[in-house]
Amino acid sequence: MQNEPKLKIFSDFDGTITLYDTWIEMGEFFIKKKDKWAEVIREYEEQKIGARECFLKECALIENFDLKEFNRIIDSQRLDPMFIKFTEFLSVRNIPLTILSEGMDYYIKRILDNYKLSIPFYANSLVISEDEKNIGLEFPNSDSDCTKCGTSKRNILMNNTADDEISVFIGDGFSDSCVVNYADIVFAKKSLASYCWKNNITYHEYQTFGDIIKKLEKFLTLKKLKHRDSAKRKRREVFLRG
Repeated sequence: MQNEPKLKIFSDFDGTITLYDTWIEMGEFFIKKKDKWAEVIREYEEQKIGARECFLKECALIENFDLKEFNRIIDSQRLDPMFIKFTEFLSVRNIPLTILSEGMDYYIKRILDNYKLSIPFYANSLVISEDEKNIGLEFPNSDSDCTKCGTSKRNILMNNTADDEISVFIGDGFSDSCVVNYADIVFAKKSLASYCWKNNITYHEYQTFGDIIKKLEKFLTLKKLKHRDSAKRKRREVFLRG
């Protein structure tokens, strides 16, 4: 194992590690004005508003929040069927995994606890009122110079990857479209795969984490892991800007 390249794995959570998006599932239950919600999502996808404004607008649409119902929704979430095996694959090779999520810390922690998983993660913070009838949001991992993201996946990936390490990012959706420009190896599916294809970002398409295990095993065996030139150049540009 000593000769294997140093890898740092970063993964999205909702729709990537989990089968569905927990925040969306929550919205389906607590947001009654579906037309207004659809308008907010459309504004976000068309980049008329950033993630923080999107989440705050969604919070304003939530009616009759109930923590017990929210916990029920959270506890119904299921993981990618090969994710546990993926964590074991990384563990025996001492390859670190970090979750980078545009979702909320409350449900990520609860889901990980449900599966007895201890994985470091960065996410937005859900603030629940004392009477458990209202929620608010905080964004401890945002970038003050960028309103697009609630959690700056790009900054976290860059700040937690040394020059002699190779960053791997795994994702599936719109909130991952920034960070994939800066990762050395990208695994993508759904709309993220389309984004990578349209923007000439080298990526490996996957359906489950089992596909990622096979690809990483091949890379490690053939010792074909290296920095992606375009990502390295973009990272350098960010650091030079300060």
